[in-house]
Amino acid sequence: MLERIFVLGILFILALIFQKRFKSIKIKKPLYLPENISFKDSALPTVLYFWTDDCVQCRVSQKPVLNNLKKAHNNFNIIEVNAVKEQELTSLFNIKTVPSTVIFSNDGSSKFINNGFADMNKLIKQLEETKD
Repeated sequence: MLERIFVLGILFILALIFQKRFKSIKIKKPLYLPENISFKDSALPTVLYFWTDDCVQCRVSQKPVLNNLKKAHNNFNIIEVNAVKEQELTSLFNIKTVPSTVIFSNDGSSKFINNGFADMNKLIKQLEETKD
């Protein structure tokens, strides 16, 4: 019995490590923003924010973080994408859940994909890394 609990504990820890490791992905082969997407300033990095009407975490958590980030650091663009209505974009960036964010450098190449909620510190760090 004790061995089973030990094995379950190890499996749980491995699942947590796996989930944390793959929730935010640094992209090795970038995708580019489609040309039909327009944004305010092409010299700035861009956050593509995927949401849906019935996503509570989108309204309660991710949207306020993005709004606060925009107030504190007005050096990036935000493009909001309804994941249900924009299936082509959702598929292009392999979005599996909402909220999700894709971070682009100022050249339009994708750098990070965050499946699920991304806090302000993570987004600031990723936006800063797009300047490297």
